[in-house]
Formats: sequence, C-alpha cells, structure tokens
Amino acid sequence: MNTVLLGLPTEIKELIYFDALSHAATMITSLPLSSEVRVISPYGVAALAKDVQYLTEFVDTLDNPVLKENLEELQQTVALMQADNSDEFYDVSTRNKKYGRVDAMNGPVLLEKYCDPEYLPPYWPRNH
Repeated sequence: MNTVLLGLPTEIKELIYFDALSHAATMITSLPLSSEVRVISPYGVAALAKDVQYLTEFVDTLDNPVLKENLEELQQTVALMQADNSDEFYDVSTRNKKYGRVDAMNGPVLLEKYCDPEYLPPYWPRNH
C-alpha cells in the first residue's frame, strides 16, 4: 500500500490519509463508548494511550497539520480518561480548554465507566 501511495499526487495522498485517519480516530474513540464495555480499567486506558501515541507519532511524520487535527478528539478523550481530576470536565471553562473536542455527552459516559484500581473486582488482573 505504501508504494502505491508514493506514486499518487500529493493532493490525493493527503485526501486518502485524511479519510483513513478520520475513520480510524472515530472508530478508536467509539471503542470505550460501546455498550459492551461496562468497565474501563486504568490498564485499558494505558494501553489505549500507548496506541494513540503511536498513531500520533506516525501522523507527525506526515508533516501535515490538518491530519493532526483529525486526532485531537481522540487525544483529548484519552487525556480525559487519564485525568487526575475528572471534575474538570464538568467545569465548562476548563472543559473548553482541555477537552474542547470531547463530546459533552460522551465525556460523562467514559468517566462513569472508568474504575479506579482500588475498586476493581478481586479477579481483575492487577499487574501490567
């Protein structure tokens, strides 16, 4: 696929990357919001953060600021799940600064699903 992309005009490549990254970011963001996900552990958030970091590093190599914007909601969603103080999301001014791209309806759903390690069930894996 990479060799096919290299032969395409720049505008076409950027359009393909834009569409692919938009789709990927939307699908990744929707994973923790799925009704099948009842609890989000800190380990799951850490794994998601690592994946988003790798994706962001790849997009950085493309040197296109518009493509980076595609990942802002995903990055802010991960930042929200990693936040020490989740109450910041409920303060409109702070939310607009830190989590402006996170959907106002999705943020509370994610925060509700997040489970502090102290309250994980005893059978939940503890070391990762």
